[in-house]
Amino acid sequence: MPSIPARWTPCLQSLARVIFGFLVLRHGMEQVFGYPEASGAARMSFEGALELIAFPAALLIMLGLFTRQICLVLSGMYFILFFVGPLQRGPFTHRNGGDPILLNGFFFLYLAAAGAGAWSLDRLRNPGAEASPDSRWAPYALGVLRIAAGYLFYMHGLEKFFGVGGGRLDRDILTMRGLAGLLENVGGPLIMLGLFTRPTSFILSGEMAVAYFRSWAPRGFWRSFQEPGMEASILFCFFYLFLWAAGPGRWSLDGLRRSQRGQNRSALEVSTSHS
Repeated sequence: MPSIPARWTPCLQSLARVIFGFLVLRHGMEQVFGYPEASGAARMSFEGALELIAFPAALLIMLGLFTRQICLVLSGMYFILFFVGPLQRGPFTHRNGGDPILLNGFFFLYLAAAGAGAWSLDRLRNPGAEASPDSRWAPYALGVLRIAAGYLFYMHGLEKFFGVGGGRLDRDILTMRGLAGLLENVGGPLIMLGLFTRPTSFILSGEMAVAYFRSWAPRGFWRSFQEPGMEASILFCFFYLFLWAAGPGRWSLDGLRRSQRGQNRSALEVSTSHS
């Protein structure tokens, strides 16, 4: 019998899919309609072309229609965008605007393997889609996504405590920024290692919710996710909420601990049966 958070995985996967899709939709709207503001990317550039594609693609992702195929294409395009865009501005993802681009890339790669989740038109069209052979890759894609997200998150803590990439230092954990730095410096490595994944993810999701409502939400709806750092806080929040339910995927210390406990239990049962 799966635990309570594990039972919520398909629903929270769908919720994260809708949120990620909506934030991508905003970029498409900026390029197609110039709303809520005009895009800064020229239409003939790679980023501009991606934003044009993102408008219809994001709508389909939010609906959960042709999710695997669309997410696979978008994932590849976002990875390319990172190399031709933010990486040209420097190596530190928390300073070059690369956080939301990489989070989108890895999350869409996961959806390409795992499918749309519980609330989707794909599931209505084909109830067996979630059990298709491709889903065998989902735990591996989730492991890669977890490691990447943990690294991106850890960089923010290194900036606050050690000045990595520049930025204002604040090691006083009695301040909001200092407390955030502590959570990022502890939580980021734990997420990367896949250790205490569920409780850590729940705490970090709450941290990002507080960051958004305290710092960005007062600016108004559209302006509250105008910049990469604002957008990343929303993506991290819903991704960590999903990870709380889904668990760490492959390549985690949590999985190693579960395997070890299972072996010890089996050995104990064998010993008991022979006594």
